[in-house]
Amino acid sequence: MTPPFRVSVSEASAGNWYNALVGDQIKELLADPATALVKESFTGVRARWWWERRISGGIELCQELNPELMIREIAANTGHDAAAVRATVIEQLGLEDMDPVVLTFEIPGEATPHEASRSLAEHSTNPEGLAAPLYRRIEETLRKR
Repeated sequence: MTPPFRVSVSEASAGNWYNALVGDQIKELLADPATALVKESFTGVRARWWWERRISGGIELCQELNPELMIREIAANTGHDAAAVRATVIEQLGLEDMDPVVLTFEIPGEATPHEASRSLAEHSTNPEGLAAPLYRRIEETLRKR
């Protein structure tokens, strides 16, 4: 299988490996500018979250999903018994235990700063952040029961 990119030894030793791997559009978002972009665009999420740079130049947003907290919040918001919510969460999410899991979303290195900002904002329009579709799925399943 051919790797998705190739960097010659001469390019790597000359320091050109980075340019071969990182997309031109998002290259300008290094360290402080990327941190500012993420902090300004991914707002209002109450769960623990962080971001990581990808070698491809992209940004991966990571958010912790605590199933126990999710169960309590959905039970309080919907009036359903916590045991029923727990059973639905286990069934719908396929969880084997209630340990926190990490949800991720990646912005490709080819994205412009404007596209990256818009995408981050879209994924943080509510307090559940990346977990919002999962919350809605659990709530919808409980409504149908």
